[in-house]
Amino acid sequence: MDRLPADTRPYVLGIRDETDTLGAVVRNFLNFAKPTEVVLGAVDTRPIVERAAEEIRTEAVSRGGAVTVQGEFVPVLGDDVLLRQAFSNLCRNALEACIEAGVVPRITLESTPDRAQRVVRLSVIDNGPGLDPAVAARIFMPFVTTRARGTGLGLALVQKIIVTHNGRVAAHSEPGGGTRFIVSLPLMSNPPTS
Repeated sequence: MDRLPADTRPYVLGIRDETDTLGAVVRNFLNFAKPTEVVLGAVDTRPIVERAAEEIRTEAVSRGGAVTVQGEFVPVLGDDVLLRQAFSNLCRNALEACIEAGVVPRITLESTPDRAQRVVRLSVIDNGPGLDPAVAARIFMPFVTTRARGTGLGLALVQKIIVTHNGRVAAHSEPGGGTRFIVSLPLMSNPPTS
């Protein structure tokens, strides 16, 4: 890039940025469109959530924020790789919402088993701007995004993964600002004993 003439450098950089964005759109679309191969097994939810939190923690802390993990974690019947991808997408989404809103990111990942309903609710909570009511009903649809550089496939892919696990994902604005994404997954019928 340093060898480019100064008058053409902005154009080349713009082309490179748009190429990177297009590459991300194609990758996300292919992940969304291909049939999901699920390899089910006993999955400990704590390492999945901890790893997703760790992926964004450095950036959140560098901006003066924090990422916390709390609650009681229980095993589910699931695909470790796909669940990691879903929670990674949710955490990245939360961090980007805070950054774009210009707030210091405070992101919490929380696990709450509901044994009466036979589910565990895994939440990703941020202190960003909350959900735009005009987009809230369509937030999990492909190509719906509120981000200038978003592809609109991250949350659609999250929903596809969670539904494949016989679960549900929902989102709502938090009182006082921010958004809470709640993933509900069925508890294992016979959890492994330690």
